[in-house]
Amino acid sequence: MRFSQVRLLVDDFGAAFRFYRDELGLKVGFGDESSGYASFDTGSGTVAIFERGDQADVVELREPGDSTLLVLELDDVDAAVAELGPHVVKAPLDQPDWGGRVAYLRDPSGNLLELFQVLPHEE
Repeated sequence: MRFSQVRLLVDDFGAAFRFYRDELGLKVGFGDESSGYASFDTGSGTVAIFERGDQADVVELREPGDSTLLVLELDDVDAAVAELGPHVVKAPLDQPDWGGRVAYLRDPSGNLLELFQVLPHEE
């Protein structure tokens, strides 16, 4: 068994596509703004988005909620938050027990994302 991707179900595919491509700056691996499914290369894995209604045609879905959290690691959480302002739901804060600085945002469909920056290890 191999890990393939994290797939997020979205309500407004075009808005989600533009968010992941334009605002987060992820490279498109497959799909376009109107394809209903797209994947994005994060450098260490794949994040995919899929139109919620199309997934519901295959399997019964529960109501959306915060049961999944997509974590994206980057070098500067504060700089990212400055660019993603309207999407941010929790400003950057240090979590020394986790070894990082984190901030939280939501994509256009309400999916929760954590931006994670490794804090220097103090000895």
